[in-house]
Amino acid sequence: MPSRACRLALAAALAIGIALLVPRPAWASIGDDINSWMCGVLRDTCNWIFDAQARVLASIGVDGVLSKPFDRMLGTAGEVTLFDIARGVWRTAILPIGCGVLSMIFTVQLIHLSQRMDGNASMPAVREVVFLLVFFAVCLFLVQNSFELMRAVYEVARLAITRTTSAFGSGGAMDLAKVSIVTTEDSVPALVAMIVVALVSWVVVIAAYVVALVVSWARAIQLYLMAALSPIPLSLLGLEDTRQAGVAYLRSFASVCLAGLIITVTLIAFPVVLGGLNAASAGAGAAVDSVVGGLSYALQYLAMCVLLILSLTKSGSWARDVLGG
Repeated sequence: MPSRACRLALAAALAIGIALLVPRPAWASIGDDINSWMCGVLRDTCNWIFDAQARVLASIGVDGVLSKPFDRMLGTAGEVTLFDIARGVWRTAILPIGCGVLSMIFTVQLIHLSQRMDGNASMPAVREVVFLLVFFAVCLFLVQNSFELMRAVYEVARLAITRTTSAFGSGGAMDLAKVSIVTTEDSVPALVAMIVVALVSWVVVIAAYVVALVVSWARAIQLYLMAALSPIPLSLLGLEDTRQAGVAYLRSFASVCLAGLIITVTLIAFPVVLGGLNAASAGAGAAVDSVVGGLSYALQYLAMCVLLILSLTKSGSWARDVLGG
C-alpha cells in the first residue's frame, strides 16, 4: 500500500495535468460577444420604434383624410355622410339666400345706372347695359354652381397631394446604423439612453398623430362648411363695394385646400429630416463620447417631434401666407 504522502502527491500531479489539458475559457471574448449582442438588440429595438413612428405618421397623409375625395373625406355613419349634409344645407337653405343677395345687388346696379341716366339726361350706352346683363349671368352661374366649383378647387389640391405621396411615399424609414455615432462604438449605456428617449418620443409622436388627425378633420369640416355657405360670398362679387369679401372668401377656401398639401409635405419630410440628424456635432474634429453622442441624437429627435407638432398647427397660417391672406 502506498503511503499517505504518495497518494497526495499522485492526486496533486493528476489535478495539475487535468488543469493543463482542459482549455481555459476566453472570458474577454465572451464579454465582447455579449456586449455586441446587447447592442444589436437595443439598436434593432430603436430602429423598430423609429420605423413604427414614421409609419404611423405616414398613415395620415398617404391613404388617410388628406387624400380622400371630397365626398368621402370623413367617411360615413350609415347612409348619410357629412358631404350629404353640407350639400343639403347648400341647396335648401343657402342657395336661395345667395340668389336673393345677387338679385338685390343687380337691382342696386340698375338703380345706379338709372341715376347716371337722369344726371346726364340721356340714355345709357348699350355697352353698359349689355355688360351688366353679362356680369349678372356670370355671377348667377357662379352662385348656382358654387358647391361644385368649390369641390373642383379641392380636387385640384387633392391631385397635388396624391402626386406628392406617389412620388415620395412616406419619406422612408430611419436607420440608426447609418445616422448615429452610437453605432460606431458598441456602447450599451448610450443605446439604453436612446431607448428611454425613443419611448418618450413615442408619446410625442402619438401627440403629433392626434394633432395631425385633429387638424385634418377640422380642415375637412371647415371645407364642407365653407362650400355649403359659398353662395353668399360669391354673390357679393357682383357689387364693387363688396367684391373684396368674395375675393377674400375664394382666397381663404384655396388656402384651406393648400393646407392639406403643406401637412402632407410636413409628414413626408419628418422621417427624412430625422435621418439627417448628426449626433457627432458636439465638437469640431474632437472625439465625442458615445453616451454624449447618443443623448445628443435622442434630444435632437425629441426636438424634431415637437417641431412637427408646431408645424402641423401652423399649416393653415402658412397656407394663408402663401396666398397673401
